Amino acid sequence: MNRDPAASPEWYNDDFSQPVTDVHAALASLRSRAERRQYLVTQGVDNKTPEEAQRMFQELQVHQIELEMQYEELLLAQTEVNNVRAQYVDLYDFAPVAYFTITGEGLIQQLNLCASQLLGTVRQRLVGRRFALFIAPESRFEFGQFLTRVFNTTSTLSAELVLQREDGTRFYAQLEGLKVEHAPENAAANPQCRLAVIDTTARRESTAALAASESRFRRLFNDSHDAVVLLQGHTFIDCNNAALDLLGAQCKTQVVGQNSWAHAPVLQPDGRRTVELFQQSVAEAMQTGSKRCEAYMYKVTGEEIRVEAVLTPIEEEGGKPPLVHILWRDVTSERLAAEQLRESQARLSLALEASETGIFTGNIDLDRIEWDERAQAIFGYEYNPNPVPVEALDQRFHPDDKARIWEAIRAAIAGQSQLAVDYRVVWADGSVHYVTAAGRAVADANGQMAGFTGVLRDVTPLYAAEGELHYKNLVMASVLDNLPVVLTRFQPDGVVTERAGSGLGVLGLEGNSLVGTNLLERFPQYQSEFKKVLAGETINFMASATANGREVFVRNYAFFDEAQRQAIMLGFDVTEVEQNKKQLQAEKEFTESLLENSVDGIVAIDRDGIITAWNKQAARYFLQEPADVLGQPLFDVLPHLNCDEEQQIVGRVLAGEQVLLAGQAFEHRAGHYDAYHVPLRQEGEITGILIMFRDVTERDRLAEEATQLRLRQQQEVLSAILTTQETERKRIAEALHNGLGQLLYAAKLSLEGRAGTPSSPRASLKLLHEAIRTTRTISFELTPGILEDFGLRTALEELSKRITPTGLSVNLHLVNLEQRLRPPVEIAVYRIVQELLNNIMKHAKATEVEVHVAREKKRVEVSVEDNGCGFEPDALTTLPLAGMGLSGVRNRVALLGGKLSINSRLGRGTIISFALDE
Repeated sequence: MNRDPAASPEWYNDDFSQPVTDVHAALASLRSRAERRQYLVTQGVDNKTPEEAQRMFQELQVHQIELEMQYEELLLAQTEVNNVRAQYVDLYDFAPVAYFTITGEGLIQQLNLCASQLLGTVRQRLVGRRFALFIAPESRFEFGQFLTRVFNTTSTLSAELVLQREDGTRFYAQLEGLKVEHAPENAAANPQCRLAVIDTTARRESTAALAASESRFRRLFNDSHDAVVLLQGHTFIDCNNAALDLLGAQCKTQVVGQNSWAHAPVLQPDGRRTVELFQQSVAEAMQTGSKRCEAYMYKVTGEEIRVEAVLTPIEEEGGKPPLVHILWRDVTSERLAAEQLRESQARLSLALEASETGIFTGNIDLDRIEWDERAQAIFGYEYNPNPVPVEALDQRFHPDDKARIWEAIRAAIAGQSQLAVDYRVVWADGSVHYVTAAGRAVADANGQMAGFTGVLRDVTPLYAAEGELHYKNLVMASVLDNLPVVLTRFQPDGVVTERAGSGLGVLGLEGNSLVGTNLLERFPQYQSEFKKVLAGETINFMASATANGREVFVRNYAFFDEAQRQAIMLGFDVTEVEQNKKQLQAEKEFTESLLENSVDGIVAIDRDGIITAWNKQAARYFLQEPADVLGQPLFDVLPHLNCDEEQQIVGRVLAGEQVLLAGQAFEHRAGHYDAYHVPLRQEGEITGILIMFRDVTERDRLAEEATQLRLRQQQEVLSAILTTQETERKRIAEALHNGLGQLLYAAKLSLEGRAGTPSSPRASLKLLHEAIRTTRTISFELTPGILEDFGLRTALEELSKRITPTGLSVNLHLVNLEQRLRPPVEIAVYRIVQELLNNIMKHAKATEVEVHVAREKKRVEVSVEDNGCGFEPDALTTLPLAGMGLSGVRNRVALLGGKLSINSRLGRGTIISFALDE
């Protein structure tokens, strides 16, 4: 009998050796034990020996003690259950997650505080309402399906939907639903489910922002003019178009997925293994944060190039190997020039002259530069055989490149290393030229730095050619992606190796269709044309096909690429081109019609001020026909515009600025106009100016009328304020005269006594007590000190107590008003609620009022609802702005930046609400 009943919630059998999990079996066992004990009790002891009777008595005592202990354990268990239930209620109500209990009909049966805050209202207004009312209309069907699935399964289901709060604001939320399982005896009860709702708006916004950031990075990465590759481990995982151009590759698959040394020889010219060079460079970049190195590499065509690389490591999250950002630069030409310089002075002179390369030598001690005629010409100077100060170079460096150039020169001098840098120079005429410079620090016989020598070359045509090549690649990619063009490549035997382009969709085909097919066999009608191309001719021919039920004509241009040993054919859907021509013609006619029928005068000029467009409205404004002004200078046609201000405006617009010249008077008629100056761009360059002349005579007249209207409204508001003040003074005076004054006068008469006989002091004290009470009432109405001393909650509660005895039941619902608000907001809320309650008592004939004041998210939401007779809100617009009624309340709310909302119907009560920033 040493069992501890509190050690386990399980039932035990008669000998307490095994737990009994079946409650009915446990009850049956307990009943059997009780019957046996009853039998023992009812047995007579006459035929028992004293020892047996004594043993039976001891056993009954043990059973009695055991029952008493079990009863104590039950009491302790009940107390523990009550405590656990109280903890559960606290955890449920104050949980940071919104919890709902939803019935099978979709009604909200129970919710916690977080749920009411999430839906933007109090719990009392939510219980019994349909949860679907707080689902955005476009998501309600999906919510219905989700709720059906929850009630038809025993597992937890999730859904992300768009919800809306009581005030209509929307937010994204994650819903977790689980059906509530009833006990078997309550299986027929109304089904229920639990919903956990989490606001995921911030997470979705962060995800969207992250996706946008990744998109911008990808766009910058792909469109960069610098060759960039990404290395992870020892494998290229991405590259941009400039990197493909540097390696002569046609697609990323020729680079991505390969080892970093795949496009390099096994050994570098110095005998070092390329694999070791790459691995050591990556390791040093990881240690120092950046590494610059050079190596010999191969293009896809097999051409050897020398590449300068800048390695920058990028740490990855989640324990992934770090990324290495590698910027490539083809320095083959510079290195070859340097090698030629070391080989032979004669060959150097010849190479410098052939490549138009200039030589410069700098003296560090004298801070002067000696340079030849070509070097000076590269910087835009006329030849001067005398040394010049270093400032002569610095004056021509592009401002954005100065710091980088001097940093490279200082690094080369400090490390006695080779200088190789490209930069821009700006000539005196403003033109920008690209220059590549290479040099090395020179030491004297004592090892001291004596100067710096190097070469300069104008590489502007090279940069222009690279830019043109990049532009052409972009154009070709854009053509294949956006125009009905088909690119086909096939081998000398006629087998297709690639077929791509958006034009395949017009033909009803998918990308890379016919790959592996022999064109000579597939299209025998064009066999002669294919053979001509494979023979080396460049031809174009028309082909036709039927696609999507219509005949499509394709113009094909084909040539043979000897370097790649393949034929390339571009096919254009000329059917759509003709349709586009017709559409362009229609758009042109529409533009001309729009120009001619515009209510504004429209004039266009080129950069020289010559008129290129002049519509009918401009002719009506300035009394000159288009035929007389087209091709003429604008300032000759409109000489009154030829002033310093207009000349400055033209210069600003040609620089890319949009300028408005407002309030200009017509020269030939009364009225004014605004002139909008907009730059006209073509291919990114400003080619002229579009000037729109808009008649604003009527607008100015309406603006003047609006100004007068605002002044009248301000006067009416001022009058209403003054009237309100006078009304309040009158009310105070009447209260003092009719209330306090009469009470004091009555007290005076009482003290003097009627007919010369003094009255009892008790009657006088009663009158004085009434006068004091009246004084306090007037003082409380004027300046409620309780509001200043104890805050809005206490003041509103006191106001409710004062009104309740009048027969009007006031129910207050105050949320989050423990902390004080700004004084203007507190007094405004108190006065407005006070005025609305006074109006209800005077006019509404109501018996009950609901006052809601809630503070949420730095705003105070106020709502006053009565069950009175109601009124028509539209009738308020015809009432004057006088008194302390709804007009005064509206003005007070508007002065604090809020907006009053009135919802009332005759016979159905009134709801007046507003919100103010705390």
